[in-house]
Amino acid sequence: MEFQEEQQIQQVTLVAPIYNANHVRLGTFLGGPLIAGYFIAENYKVFGDYGKAKAAWIYAIAATIVIFGGVFLIPETAHIPNYVIPIAYCWIAYYLTQHFQGAQITAHATTGEGFFGWGRVVLISLIGLAVTIVFLAIAIIATDGLTS
Repeated sequence: MEFQEEQQIQQVTLVAPIYNANHVRLGTFLGGPLIAGYFIAENYKVFGDYGKAKAAWIYAIAATIVIFGGVFLIPETAHIPNYVIPIAYCWIAYYLTQHFQGAQITAHATTGEGFFGWGRVVLISLIGLAVTIVFLAIAIIATDGLTS
């Protein structure tokens, strides 16, 4: 009897809210690819996949460098609307979340477990946007000093 109660208490403490694919999509659009990595990594932590959480961060950082580095390489003569690249990477993040975590997210929802609210998603996304802008400004200042 005591073992069952201990097991029940342990199950309750291991369960936490997660981010669904729509959270990842909106958060990525507002805050950039680093936020996608954050949301996906947090989900993996709740699912107990700590190695995948670390990998999500590595991929998010690499994607951020590639995306923002690539944006600076696009010639000004190319007439690409400003919103195309953010829409592309937010849909890619949505797809990757569905592909790699879809079954776990669905299972999480069917057990009656909760998801984080939209307010938290927007707040974290805006914080991520501020962090990304700071890093971009530092990178621009650093590279400007190298070219001068």
